[in-house]
Amino acid sequence: MRLIAEKLCARRGGRILFAGLSFAVEAGVALLVTGPNGAGKTTLLRTLAGFLPPEAGHVRLEEGAEAGIGEQCHYIGHANAVEPSLTV
Repeated sequence: MRLIAEKLCARRGGRILFAGLSFAVEAGVALLVTGPNGAGKTTLLRTLAGFLPPEAGHVRLEEGAEAGIGEQCHYIGHANAVEPSLTV
């Protein structure tokens, strides 16, 4: 199985966070997503999981996958800016 993102574009809060983003990830391979706060890392993950529709482009599983992306993709997010065990 392969997860394919083609020409993804995402907008949050009236601002385009990324555009023209394409990649393919094979089963059993990790994709490392890095960047500063506000760069769109969480938005990308939420778009891949199907929680946010892309502004442009699309996400799909390679043909022949037994189930849709919703059944194959798992997302465990964090509570927004809530880290009770950490202090300033």
